[in-house]
Amino acid sequence: MQDDQEQPHLPGVDASKANDESVLRVHAQLRRERKEGSPVAFFTAFALIIVFVFAWFYQRRYFAEYDSASVLHDRQDIAAMEAYKNRPKEPAGPVVIDGGKLYAQQCVACHQATGQGLAGAFPPLAGSEWVTGAPEIPIKVLLAGLGGEIQVKGQTYNGAMPAFGAVFNDAEIAAVTNYIRTSWDNGAEEVTEEQVAAIRADIGARGTWTAAELAEHF
Repeated sequence: MQDDQEQPHLPGVDASKANDESVLRVHAQLRRERKEGSPVAFFTAFALIIVFVFAWFYQRRYFAEYDSASVLHDRQDIAAMEAYKNRPKEPAGPVVIDGGKLYAQQCVACHQATGQGLAGAFPPLAGSEWVTGAPEIPIKVLLAGLGGEIQVKGQTYNGAMPAFGAVFNDAEIAAVTNYIRTSWDNGAEEVTEEQVAAIRADIGARGTWTAAELAEHF
């Protein structure tokens, strides 16, 4: 019965001629092949290593660039949004110039906050016929100044009023003129920026006015 059993096949060995020496030789060959490894397995492993290395460099280069670009764009978008939110707001309508504020900055030291001036030195603006009369008078005085004697409310003053034509633009001259013509119970009509511009163009770069020159407007 033992002879009828199939003999195991050993590579490189004729089963009919198998002996102890041949079996040991085949075992040694198999162990050597396992130790050295199959060429196909080696090249497969090498190819996988190459693929992994390529994928690692690809990810580092392109994904890192994408992430950096995304962060940069996000920061730029945030900065643009902040700049838009903090932009100077445009006025809803025409800019209104505060003539009272300009008066307080340039005129109050002489003519006082009450518009009463200083007795014997600076004439009053409150109730002054020079202020509430023809609108050309205060406009011309503010543009070019006033010097010499002048009668105001029955009192004589002899001083010098500086010119503000180079300090204030047309709109600012109009604002100051309107302030003094409508404050302290002065009820004169207001003037416009266009009136100031026309008078500025008419008188040009002239010198200080005198009361006699302005009296023609009465």
